[in-house]
Amino acid sequence: MTSPAIERADAPILFIHYGPASYLQSTLRCARTTNPEKRIILLGDKANRRSADGVAEFFPFENFSSGEKSARFQQVFQVIQGERHRFSKHGGVEAWLKFVFRRWFLIEEFLKREKINSFWTFDSDTIVMAPLAPRESRFQDVEATTQCRGECLNGWVGSLLLVERYTACMLDLFSDPLFLDAQRERLRANAGLAFNEMDAFSEFCRRENVVTRRASEVLDGEAFDDALAFAEDYERAPDPVLGRIPVKRIWTTPSGGIWAKSGGIPVRLLTCNMSWMPDYLWKKLEACAEKIGKRPILTTGSKGDLREIDLREPLLQQIRRRAAEVVWRFKRRLPRLA
Repeated sequence: MTSPAIERADAPILFIHYGPASYLQSTLRCARTTNPEKRIILLGDKANRRSADGVAEFFPFENFSSGEKSARFQQVFQVIQGERHRFSKHGGVEAWLKFVFRRWFLIEEFLKREKINSFWTFDSDTIVMAPLAPRESRFQDVEATTQCRGECLNGWVGSLLLVERYTACMLDLFSDPLFLDAQRERLRANAGLAFNEMDAFSEFCRRENVVTRRASEVLDGEAFDDALAFAEDYERAPDPVLGRIPVKRIWTTPSGGIWAKSGGIPVRLLTCNMSWMPDYLWKKLEACAEKIGKRPILTTGSKGDLREIDLREPLLQQIRRRAAEVVWRFKRRLPRLA
């Protein structure tokens, strides 16, 4: 079953997030700067409401939790994880595992009430680095794009119908004892993992032959970044961020934008996923986003257009961080010394 013909001109950019996040206002501010004509929407809670002030529309996601499918999800959901799974998020690992599924039920109800069909959605730690409307025509032959190395529904979502089918499949999966037993067996051998919404999406695509395209695929010299910390197929920065995180080597131009190089060829990154990135890098990339729209983006065809971004931590900040680490280690040793 495929999605019907859809109207793409007014597709908003939708983020959903629970709990506080220091970077969230930067995310929303960059989306507003690079896409001034679009609706920028945050489905959030009281802990992050102020992040939307002046840059995005805010809707409490709990206002969209009363639907029939949401009620059924609350009944059938269960945490399925390996015994060594320790992915820590606000509220604890079980709250996080529940939310990564539940958010799609909340999004579905929001889309219905707001009469939205197609839309864009990204992880809340993603900087949007370009206008998205001119890129929407690239995805007319697919139902949605994927990110997370092709494993999650992210980027362009072509229709409300697709979300409805996805949530219906989730309910079926959580109501299928044989499927859940197979997940438990899988996690005995992969004890550091958990059954999450990406696993559900993979099964959904398999069962219903969903037509997708990886957003990270290079089209017309551009791609949506899965994560700066995913450096495969791209030139890698010579120095890991904070001395431990390998990242793509990236460039900008005097008029903004971000590029990485694959096989020596510049690829414009339309978004940058900033997972695991420190604050100082957020500030550098947000500055690159702020330039977009003030003047035309320079092409990379002429020599000298690209200027490499220094990803190294500022020296003073590095000294402070290392001093804080020494103090932290010393405090941990105090009970033993006593």
